[in-house]
Amino acid sequence: MRRLALPLVLALLGCEPTLGDCDQAAAIRVAYDEASGLPAYEGQAQMIASCGYGSFCHGAEPTDAFGVPEGLTFDVQLASSSAEVREDQVARLRRGRFRTVQEARLILHSVDLGTMPPRDDSDVLAGAPRYVRPESGDFVPVPAVDTDEGREVLRNWLACDAPVVERPVPRSDGVAAVVVPPLDLPPIEPTWTSIFEDLLRRRGCGSARCHGGTESGFRVTDAAATYDALVGRAPSSEECAGSGTLVVASDPDASLLLEKLLPSPTCGDRMPLSGLPLNETDVAAVRQWIADGAPMN
Repeated sequence: MRRLALPLVLALLGCEPTLGDCDQAAAIRVAYDEASGLPAYEGQAQMIASCGYGSFCHGAEPTDAFGVPEGLTFDVQLASSSAEVREDQVARLRRGRFRTVQEARLILHSVDLGTMPPRDDSDVLAGAPRYVRPESGDFVPVPAVDTDEGREVLRNWLACDAPVVERPVPRSDGVAAVVVPPLDLPPIEPTWTSIFEDLLRRRGCGSARCHGGTESGFRVTDAAATYDALVGRAPSSEECAGSGTLVVASDPDASLLLEKLLPSPTCGDRMPLSGLPLNETDVAAVRQWIADGAPMN
């Protein structure tokens, strides 16, 4: 009842805003997840960061705590961060875009009312990506939807039928897709400082839904505590329990951390889960740090 009643009432009252004209060039301006470097169109980025991020509110798997009507999902996260093709994720992105276009006026009206995105759930929203866009030779945050500039970005994107980026690299099966290259991230150096800052923190490992939470194995907190949670420690996550040691100083091949950065690990998914897979140079830097005895300095 709630799902059907709200749009009907708004229509009868004549309160829904018009979407207006579409500026296609503005609708496909690219923003980047500051942590992972993954691209998205600016309006798509606003929806990911403010409305769902795949796991809360209007994500693909929303929690029950927010009273979101069943099926009202706007999950427009990328279908993949690699060339790998998972048809279920491609279908999920298409469903999210379709539903966003269907409910475009309702979305804009909720923003105008100030009811969305929620203002009192900062602990939940803190787990979402922070997007930036290039501007005058630097990168600045994408404007929030509750600002005049941010509202116009969202309105125009919705008016243009919510175009979305599918992935940062071409599909492995050769099928055409909307591909936008990722943002270049700082290379990882074979030091604990770089591994902590440029891998664990910058690549999204410490987000609330990953290793910044309480149920995802080791936690990314400060450098010293995170080091202690990794070196010489057994994995605490259920899926990798009994699979070895996270970091075995001087023995990269026995270190689960290194294995999880490679394709097809023996337990769980390849990491980082929410960002780009590490290239060979970055993986080599992690290997070298472990081979050097995993020093903390």
